[in-house]
Amino acid sequence: MNNKHTEGTWYAHDGQIYPEETGKTFAVIPHFDKENEEQQANARLIAAAPKLYEACEALLARFITEPYAPGSQYNDDEAVKMAEDALSEMKGGRHE
Repeated sequence: MNNKHTEGTWYAHDGQIYPEETGKTFAVIPHFDKENEEQQANARLIAAAPKLYEACEALLARFITEPYAPGSQYNDDEAVKMAEDALSEMKGGRHE
């Protein structure tokens, strides 16, 4: 990706969001309560942001920007898999 956000895989643990590469917290959910399912879901959503971003780019590249271009950057299966993986991670699952 060529973006201004922190690249790579992000993780959420006890209300802290950190990238895999450094392990250094860059976002904190104030007053995080690990028993609160809504706060857990919010943390997972934030941590899944890079994958969701990539999945959206892939789907847009395939279905909108280049709908009929042969040899587009992503094929249908890859773009759909990226979106499924991102959404699964956001919902609490792990797909690598």
